Order: sequence, then structure tokens, then C-alpha cells
Amino acid sequence: MSRQAVLAALRSTHRRLGLLLAGLWALQAITGVMLVFHWEIDDWTVAGPARALQPAAFERSLVAIEAAHPGRSVSAVYGSAGRPDRYDVILDGAGGHNDVLRLDGGGEVLRMRPSNYDPVHMGVFQVATYLHQTLFAHQRGTWFIGLSGLVLLIDVLIGVKLAWPVGGRWAAALLPRPRADARAIAFAWHRAAGLWLALPATLLFAAGVLLAFEDPLAGWFDDARPPPTAASAASEPALGPVTFATAAHVASARYPGAALWAVEWPKADAPWYKVELRQAGEPRRAAGVTSVYVSSRSGRVLADYDAFRTPLKTRVWDALYAVHTGEIAGVAGRVLALVVGASLFCLTLLGVTLWWVRRRGRPKPRLAMEQAR
Repeated sequence: MSRQAVLAALRSTHRRLGLLLAGLWALQAITGVMLVFHWEIDDWTVAGPARALQPAAFERSLVAIEAAHPGRSVSAVYGSAGRPDRYDVILDGAGGHNDVLRLDGGGEVLRMRPSNYDPVHMGVFQVATYLHQTLFAHQRGTWFIGLSGLVLLIDVLIGVKLAWPVGGRWAAALLPRPRADARAIAFAWHRAAGLWLALPATLLFAAGVLLAFEDPLAGWFDDARPPPTAASAASEPALGPVTFATAAHVASARYPGAALWAVEWPKADAPWYKVELRQAGEPRRAAGVTSVYVSSRSGRVLADYDAFRTPLKTRVWDALYAVHTGEIAGVAGRVLALVVGASLFCLTLLGVTLWWVRRRGRPKPRLAMEQAR
């Protein structure tokens, strides 16, 4: 097959893939842009202070919350990921209909809202999150998005091949000159934007594809951090009640200076608190993966996993989300992720527009035959 035939086949594939999945890719781009800074925006809408964590005062607030909601219990605490020293408390409810309470570090309740899949009760960022991650189709939706992301990666690579300047004419390819024809201008900038953003887009999209297949992949990447066994935890001596404040203190003592990110409460088959902290230098901006399992019977450490001492494959897995969101490179990386998302939307829209304009500009088969006579 000649080079021209190969390029023609690639051009046709690039166009057909873009047209087939344009709507989904545009939706992913829009929701992705919305989510880049959504934690900060969400926290900005919640009035109140952002006091530093005071474990004892926070513990008293948790007890008061459970007392105010008989039959319900706190199951976890997570950092809000917006303003420092704000936390989301998960209050379990019947049938999995939980509530999320936003508290400051001193335990003052700043907001309470339901956490479910009902768009009527969810905020705009929650709707965007579920659309971006699952299309409201749960695991099947996540896998479908992963497959569409894989196709997008292939389409990006095809586009780079087609846009690669012949003879090293990079200046003309990356900075198109003014042209008289509007279609030529649109095509030139479609090509230039694709070349400019190909590398960061490939990294962001590849990380997103891997994250979409978390269920089959996480077991292999993350097998270096197994939780304690129920048998070993049950053998711990009962030395008294172990509370959130105790677990937070024990974990923080192992890693002085690390920020508390999350605490998961003990369960019948898992009698321990799982405390997650973020050490300085971890790739995630807010969500640390340094993990300490504290016995709910004795308050002793059952397992301890330092984010910097795990195998390379586990550290790569931990960094995927930070790569996908750009936060691995700080604020500049997140701004770049926003630019990539906005550009994907514009490139998709521009590509569909170019196809439509060219399609309308072609003579219809009968008219073409008549003109050829």
C-alpha cells in the first residue's frame, strides 16, 4: 500500500471516529473542565471558618451528630479537598441513602446534604462527576468511558501522524499564517492545536483510561498494601474504647507533620480504623495514600504503609489520578488540564463543523453526474 493510501485510510479513520464519538468526547471535555477546580469552588460556597483540626473537639461533634440522628452512625471522615482543615463526615442511612456533613476542624457543622444518585438533590458538580466517571450507569458506564477514552487516545495519535509537518516545517504547522479561506483557517488551527496539546493530552487521557478500569487493575497495582486480617485484629487485647481522636493521634504520631486526609470507621469484619494521611511530596494535592490501620480494640497499629516506601508499580498507580487531573504539577498542571479539556471540546466541535461544511459543499451525486456531461 502506498504512503498516500495509508494517509487516506488514516484520515478516514480519524474523521469517522471523531464523528462517531463526538458527543461523548464533548461531554467528557465539558465535565472535565468543570471538575478541575470544583473542590475549591464548592468549599467557597460554604460559609464558615476553616479551623485547624482539633481531634477532641471534632470527636465530640461526631458524638453529637449521632445522638441527633438515632439509629444512624458515622462511617467515615474525608478531607473536603477545597479549603484546608475542612472535612466531610459520612452519616450512614437506611438503604444506602447517606448524608454528608461538612465540618471545620473544630467540629462546627457548616453544611448537610444527601449523597445519592438523584440529580434533583445533588449539586451541579456531583452531577458532572457522575457524568464524567460513570454516565450514571455505574460500573458499566465507567468501563464504557474507559473504552471511549482508549479510542480517543488512538484518534489523537492518528491526528498527530496526519498533522506531522513534512520536511520539518514546524513553525508553519504550530503557528498558522492568516488565510483568506475560512475553512483553511479552521483546518490550520485544528491541526496546530492538536500538535500543541498532543503530549499533555496523551498523558491525561491515558491516566484516565487506566483509572476507568480500576476494578480489574487495582488488585495488581495495589497488592503491596493488604489490610490486616480479621483474625489478627480480633486477637488484640481489649484495652478500652478507641475513638476517632485516638486513631487520629496514633496515626499522626507515626508521621509527624502529615495532614489527616481520611478516617474509615471499624466494621464487624474489619475491627480497625483506617487512617490515611498526606505527607509532603505525595503526588496528590489533597488525598494522601500513607495508610495506618489502628486497632479498634487496643489502639495499636496493625499495619502501616508509607507512600514513599511502596513498590514502584504501586507508586505509579497512586500517581495516576494526579496525572489525569494535572495536580501532579501543582496549580500550573491543573490549569493545563483545564486547557486540554477546553481544547478537546473546541477541537471536537471544529472537526464536526469542518466535516459538515465540506459535506454541504460537495455536489450531490446526480448533480455531479450532470456537471460531468
